[in-house]
Amino acid sequence: MQSERLKRFREYMEKNNLKVTVVIDPENQYYFTNFYAVVYSRPIITLIFLDRVEMIVPELEKLHAQEESFAEKIYTYGEVPYFHNDAYTILKKILLDISGRIGIEENRMPLSLFRAIFQKFSVIDVAPYIEKMRMIKDDEEIKLIKKAAYLADIGVKNSIEFAKEDITELEIDAAGNHAILREAGLKFPNFRLSLFAMSPSGSQRTPLPHVFSTSRKLRKGDIIIHSRQVSLNGYRAECERTFFLRPLKKEHEEIFQVMIEAQKIAEKNVKDGIKAGEIDLIARKIIEENGYAQYFPHRTGHGVGLSVHEPPYIRFDSDTILRENMVITIEPGIYIPQVGGFRHSDTLIVRKNRGEILTNISRDLDYLAR
Repeated sequence: MQSERLKRFREYMEKNNLKVTVVIDPENQYYFTNFYAVVYSRPIITLIFLDRVEMIVPELEKLHAQEESFAEKIYTYGEVPYFHNDAYTILKKILLDISGRIGIEENRMPLSLFRAIFQKFSVIDVAPYIEKMRMIKDDEEIKLIKKAAYLADIGVKNSIEFAKEDITELEIDAAGNHAILREAGLKFPNFRLSLFAMSPSGSQRTPLPHVFSTSRKLRKGDIIIHSRQVSLNGYRAECERTFFLRPLKKEHEEIFQVMIEAQKIAEKNVKDGIKAGEIDLIARKIIEENGYAQYFPHRTGHGVGLSVHEPPYIRFDSDTILRENMVITIEPGIYIPQVGGFRHSDTLIVRKNRGEILTNISRDLDYLAR
């Protein structure tokens, strides 16, 4: 994967007369080098030349970088008495011999670093081009995202089926986490796995689109929005379901059905060639026509891959054209204070004439009202 990406990126560099590109963003570094650290509190820098890749890493990451990255040369810096220097001094020395343009990620470059090192160079912002590359997934990326979606479904299913009165939000998350860890250990040994889940419950917490799970105990009549992302070797998939502990209120059911209709119609319109903004407006129209416009405060979805949220963004003003092998979520929501929040999210691959839905947990009340 990385060799083909580097080839394409170097063609872009040659076209723009770039001698070297300095990559700081961890996900972009992984995209090109296959190296991902656990912690980035110490600087890690990748330099992409036309004929090689070099990295600057802390000494404690040296072996890790040697084993996993595609860098031909690795510089290290230390923080102990017998070996101490810093990453930016090394970077400055490497760039001393560069005469020509340098590529940087403007949206990731600290101003202090730019002033200290890059101000004297002619630079070009390469972040938009890398962003464009990352939007279209290759076959290996899609395979990983499909595996992540499979695990996300397992987590959501086990979390929903574990839920009952007096179980806490945190216990709901833990049930799904346990199931994912067990399955991943059997089917995907030695893959890098990370999990995220949240399960706000009740009429006070579900209208908050993004909140962490707490020790709140479930009660009869509760709404629960269970959200889950799984990352496998860096690539993510997302599945979210709104479910209920009976008795189910008629008002809740009516709002839920509007949300479901908006999501399903938006998904049916996903295909190569449509504007991302059109998908948002399609979902938004359904919600507006049912009188809930003011309770839908966010975009309809987003891209997913190495990042939790990444382009393309499925929002009303986006002119981005959806293309084959983009991976997106569709997740319109309705959030009414003191009443409740309602949102499903599914991960889709954009295909020529459709969206291929990767997350397949039932969306119907026969399963979700428990």
